[in-house]
Amino acid sequence: MGAEAFVPDTNSLKALREAAADCRGCPLHGPATQTVFGEGPRRARLMMVGEMPGDREDLAGHVFVGPAGRELDAALERAGIARSDAYVTNAVKHFKFRERGKRRIHDTPKKSEVDACLPWLREELRLVKPEVLLILGAVAGKALLGSSFRLTRSRGWASPARTRT
Repeated sequence: MGAEAFVPDTNSLKALREAAADCRGCPLHGPATQTVFGEGPRRARLMMVGEMPGDREDLAGHVFVGPAGRELDAALERAGIARSDAYVTNAVKHFKFRERGKRRIHDTPKKSEVDACLPWLREELRLVKPEVLLILGAVAGKALLGSSFRLTRSRGWASPARTRT
């Protein structure tokens, strides 16, 4: 289990995105509508990493276009950062959910599902080489910094880039 076998040897985000569309490295690809890969400029100085796509992202095929995306856009605007200048992605590339009636409700990915997607995130980091990495949430923090990461202890923390990737 894992994405390693699906990750091509490439220096192209486009080729990486295309390969990710066929990833079957974990069971999440089955119920999800599609892979939702990162977006933004190859040489973005800022990379933001969230948990995983939500319902709206899964349906649209784009990162942070639902309610969390609206919050992110508002925060970026207040900070004077153009979203088009940043690379935005998620630790997990498929939407994990449980059905409640006609609604698909977000379900937190397991460590094994996060680990399965880690090769994609490593490649995005390798290709983009951001100066600043903004971790959006506990799942992204654990994916990038290890299982001892605790959001409550690290909220607002700034450090030189150190990741487990």
